[in-house]
Amino acid sequence: MRKISAFEIFMIILPWFLWYLTFDVFYSHFIYAMAFSTGVLGIISLTRKEVREKYKSCNVICMLSAIFISIILYFVFYGGNLVSIKLGLEGEVLYVYELVPKGLISIFLLALIGVMEEAYWRGLLQQVIIEKELNISWLYAPLFYGFVHSVSLNLILVIAALIVGLFLSFTAEKFGLIASSIVHVTWIYFMFLKILL
Repeated sequence: MRKISAFEIFMIILPWFLWYLTFDVFYSHFIYAMAFSTGVLGIISLTRKEVREKYKSCNVICMLSAIFISIILYFVFYGGNLVSIKLGLEGEVLYVYELVPKGLISIFLLALIGVMEEAYWRGLLQQVIIEKELNISWLYAPLFYGFVHSVSLNLILVIAALIVGLFLSFTAEKFGLIASSIVHVTWIYFMFLKILL
C-alpha cells in the first residue's frame, strides 16, 4: 500500500462536507443540493483519465444484468421497508422519500445524481483510490458510501446506503461503470417514482 496523496485525502473528505450541506443545511431543497453535491464529485472524478477508462462498453447482456440487479435491489428494499414498518421505523424511511418532489425536474435530477455518484463512488473512490492506489479490496468501498450518510443522523439511511453500496460496488466490479450507473438510476426510479409496487 502506497502513501495516499493530498488529492486523494481531499476527495475522501469532500463528500462528508457535501453530504452535510445536503442533508443538514439545505435539506428543504434536498434534490437540488444532492444534484449539486454529486455533480461536483462526478465532474472532478471525470477529469481523471483513470475514471473515464473505467467506462467499458456494456452490451445487451450487461444491460439486462444491470436491470435485473436493480430489480433485485428494489425487492431487497421492499422487504426492508416491511421490516422497518414492523419495527416502527417507517418514519425514518418516509423522511427520505418525502425529500424528493414529484415532477419532470426530479426525473432528470435523479438520473444525474445516479450517474454522478457512480463516477465518484464506484469510479474514483472504489476503482482508482481504493483498488489501484491503496491496493485494497473493492469490498471496502460500500463502507465509505454507507458511513458518509451518517451525517443525516438517520440509522436506516446508513444501513440502506451500505446495502445499495454493496450492490453497486459489485456491479461496477463485475460489469463496469456503465452497468453500475444503469443499476443506480433504475433503482432510484423504482424507489422514488414508485415504478413497481
